[in-house]
Amino acid sequence: MNLDVWQSLLEPSAAELLEAAAACDDFTSPSTITRLRKLGDDEQVRAAIELTIARRKAADKFDHPEQMIADPVGVEQATSLDVARHKAKRFAEAGIDHVVDLCCGIGGDAIALREHMSVKCIDRDPVRAWMAQHNTGCPAECADVTTLAREGAAYHIDPDRRPGGRRVWCIDDCEPGPEFLHTLNGDGAMKLSPAVDFEQLQGFPGGEVEIINRRGTLVQAVLWTGRLARHERTATRIDCDTAAPGCAEAISMHGSPRYVPLCEPQRYLLAIDPAIERADLTGELCDQLDLAAIHPALGLLTSDTPVQSPWLTGFELLATLPWHEKNLKKIKAALREHDAGLVDVKTRGKAVDPDRFSPKLRQKGNQHLTVFVLRMDQKHTAFITRRL
Repeated sequence: MNLDVWQSLLEPSAAELLEAAAACDDFTSPSTITRLRKLGDDEQVRAAIELTIARRKAADKFDHPEQMIADPVGVEQATSLDVARHKAKRFAEAGIDHVVDLCCGIGGDAIALREHMSVKCIDRDPVRAWMAQHNTGCPAECADVTTLAREGAAYHIDPDRRPGGRRVWCIDDCEPGPEFLHTLNGDGAMKLSPAVDFEQLQGFPGGEVEIINRRGTLVQAVLWTGRLARHERTATRIDCDTAAPGCAEAISMHGSPRYVPLCEPQRYLLAIDPAIERADLTGELCDQLDLAAIHPALGLLTSDTPVQSPWLTGFELLATLPWHEKNLKKIKAALREHDAGLVDVKTRGKAVDPDRFSPKLRQKGNQHLTVFVLRMDQKHTAFITRRL
C-alpha cells in the first residue's frame, strides 16, 4: 500500500471518487472500473475500492464505519469494538492510564482503549500506522516494535498472523515471534488465535488465557500478563446488537482445567458454548452445575432435567439410533414418528457432512429437529433431538 495514495483520498478532490465507489455494487464490472477511472488515477481508484470494501466489512465491527480509513485485510484482522471494549475495561479496572498498542493495525483495540486512557499506536507498516492515527485520534508511529524501549508502559500487542499474506496458527510463525513476545512480562494483553496451542504458551510470562466468543464464533485468545492476569483460564461470550456493534453484553466464567465426568446420554443433551470448551473449562462447568459429559471430546453434556445456563444450549433427546449413511430408513422413520420437518445435522470431527445430509433427512412434518451424528466408541450414532 502506498501512503501518499491513501492520504490523497482525504483531499477534497477525491470526494467525488469516494462517493462514486460507495455507490457501486460490483467492482469486477469493467464498466464500473471505467467510470471510476474518470475520477482518479489507477492507484487512487484501487485504493478507493479497497476503502469502500473495508468500510462495508467494518459495519459488522464498528459504530461509524463510514468515518474509518482502512483496507479490507486491516478490518478482517482488527478487533471488533465490542470485544475491544471488553478488553479495555480490564486495563481501566487495573488503574492503568497509559498503554502502548504494538502492531496496532488500523486501531481496533486502540479505539476502545482511548476511552479510558492515553494510547500510543505503533505499527511497522506506515499506512496502517497512519490509518490507526486517523481512526483513533491517538499519536501513531511507524516502527519495528522489537527495537523500541517501552519503559515499563502497559502494552497491548497483536502479532501479525498473516506475515506472508496467509493466515498462520502457530505462534512460532507470527511476527514478531516468540523471541520478542517472551520479553513482554509487564502489565499487558497479547492477542492470539483462538486456536492457539496452550503448550506453546509455557515459555511465556505466567498469565491468564481468555477465549472470546463473539456471536457464536471464537474470535481471539488473549494472554493477560502482569496485574491484568487474574485467573488461569477464562471463557467469555459477547452477544452484540448487529445494529450497534459497539454495544454488547459480556459474560465470563473463570477456572482451571479439570477432570470431566462422563455418563450415558440422559433425557437432555446440552451443547457447550465453544469458549468454555476451547478454554478447557468443561470440567469446571460440570462441577458448578453437577453435570456430566457423554464423551470427553464431543462438546455435549447430559441431564435428566432441563438446565438453564448461558453456557449451554439444551436439546430434548427423542431417539438414539445407529447411523448408517447408506441406509437411512430407520433414521427417517424415527424422524417421521416425531413429526419432523426441517432437520439440522450437527457433528464433530467431520464424522459426516451436515450440508449433504440435512436435506436428505428433511421430512414433511411441523417440527424443526436436530440430529447429532457423532463417533462414539468407533461407531457412528445418531441422536434425534428437539431444541428447547
